[in-house]
Amino acid sequence: MSKTIANTISSVFHPLLVPTYALVMLMNLQTHSILAIPFKFRYILVGFIFLTTFVIPSIFIFILLKVGHIKSLKMQSRRERVLPMLIIALSYYGTYYLIKQTSVAGLVTLFMVGSTMLVLISLIINYATKVSLHMTAWGGVVGTLLGFAIRLNYNLTFVLFLFIILSGIIGTARLKLDAHTPFQVYLGFLVGMIGMGSLFFLI
Repeated sequence: MSKTIANTISSVFHPLLVPTYALVMLMNLQTHSILAIPFKFRYILVGFIFLTTFVIPSIFIFILLKVGHIKSLKMQSRRERVLPMLIIALSYYGTYYLIKQTSVAGLVTLFMVGSTMLVLISLIINYATKVSLHMTAWGGVVGTLLGFAIRLNYNLTFVLFLFIILSGIIGTARLKLDAHTPFQVYLGFLVGMIGMGSLFFLI
């Protein structure tokens, strides 16, 4: 894998885009909670999630870059990551809170509260070592599918296989760019998968 391809993969599958990708995926699971959402409202919901979990935090992080709080958008040092991660956690929680006020429930709200939790856990881990936020995010998607499949006896074998392979490709890209060590990549994936998957058995 070349660094150009690795950079492209890292950008296309950026952690801030994961809630939008995940929501589109969840919309296609045809579960009771998803089917209860009016079809037209699903598109509005996807747009809302994209706005609050990608556009808004990206604007704030870009402002941090312009005022010199962070040196680059890659945020290579642990210290640089603290404030952006807090902004992301607030954005995710705000999204969860607003969605909860509507008739939407089930997987969508569970995923958003879980995403908030994963960012906060990653922030705590960040004080000891860097953790791959890419892998935490995609591990969270795998954990969502795994928890849903086990708890509700839903066959998602093929989808799970695809997302595990995708996570492996993303992890390889992060290693190719020397953004993380193998430990940080595996740690991120396990934190995401176990953290998100456990919600299905705690809530």
